[in-house]
Amino acid sequence: MDSSGVDRVLLFVILALVLMGLVMVYSSSYQFAKESTRAKDPSFFLRNHVVRILLGLVLLFLFTRAGENSLRMIAVPLVLLSLVLLALTLIPNPLRLTVRESSRWLKLGPLSFQPSEVAKIGLILYLADFAARKGELMKNFKQGFLPGFVAIGLAVGLTALEPNVGTAGMLLAIGCVVLFAGGANPLHIVAGLATSTGLIVLTMWLTGHNWGRLLVDPGSASQGIGYQLWQSLIAIGTGGLKGVGIGMSNQKYLFVPDAHTDFVFAIMAEEIGFLGMLGIIGLFAAFVWRGLRIAYRAQTAFASVAAVGITMAVGGYFCANAAVCTGMVPTAGLPLPFVSYGGTSSMMLLASCGMLLGISRRRPNFLDRQPDRWRALVK
Repeated sequence: MDSSGVDRVLLFVILALVLMGLVMVYSSSYQFAKESTRAKDPSFFLRNHVVRILLGLVLLFLFTRAGENSLRMIAVPLVLLSLVLLALTLIPNPLRLTVRESSRWLKLGPLSFQPSEVAKIGLILYLADFAARKGELMKNFKQGFLPGFVAIGLAVGLTALEPNVGTAGMLLAIGCVVLFAGGANPLHIVAGLATSTGLIVLTMWLTGHNWGRLLVDPGSASQGIGYQLWQSLIAIGTGGLKGVGIGMSNQKYLFVPDAHTDFVFAIMAEEIGFLGMLGIIGLFAAFVWRGLRIAYRAQTAFASVAAVGITMAVGGYFCANAAVCTGMVPTAGLPLPFVSYGGTSSMMLLASCGMLLGISRRRPNFLDRQPDRWRALVK
């Protein structure tokens, strides 16, 4: 097998976003850590984030060196493990951790993690392996689309029941993108997507969980369920063209809830302004461009489809987080890739980036097999 160095542009983009994340985690969490941690330590969240980023970079390096056979070998065990872990979040047990009436985490001693983050990577690898094995049969409803969509449905259903509707919706979208890249019939995907979305909305209506967020008017709901979004919009508006300066945000002083996690986009926009955010958008656009280029040049169908899934997962989460913070979609707990404070999400993100960089190391040898429907986008 011919090989070459990793995609240096992509590696630079990843490291630049990680560095920006370290700066913004410290800036956005400084006051919250000072007020809420037992030690009253302003650097509490930064120190934890640095440790997780370092672990994530180790995973990135390891997966950069991993071969395709290794990734395909872990695909099925990983997706099965993630489904078991997701089921454990719904069953009373010593590992289950409930925060804000949502059981999204499992706790092992001092460590806690989100099974949905494991499920995201597991689904991408499993569906890529499934599509590579099925080939042209992916266009068939019973033999191609349906088995793959059942795996997506299980992960989405278990995640929605935690309840974690935002992540469930992202798993559904990512899974459908991977099926499309793998050659599934677009009509089957649209039908499955519409049915699943309807079931998620019906579940929200029946349970009442997050239902009010669907009805919030950003222009009038400055209190109650709309408070978080209102404060986010204030932060973004305050930033203006050039921003107020790194570390100079006023909204991070306990006005914006979850300022260092789900709403770090708003604090970043306040501090670096519209021009700075154009740079951040540019970095994410470069990530998507290089990722799709890697997929186009991949040696095998598995590598190509997996690269599409990883790339669009990062791009999709960025777009979803930005849409939430600007009120374009209902508020949901979705991290901003590379920038939000997080444990499982940061480490699994960097691990998946390692897989993408690993795919970029292997030279192409059958470009003519790549899907024509997105070939032109990445030339």
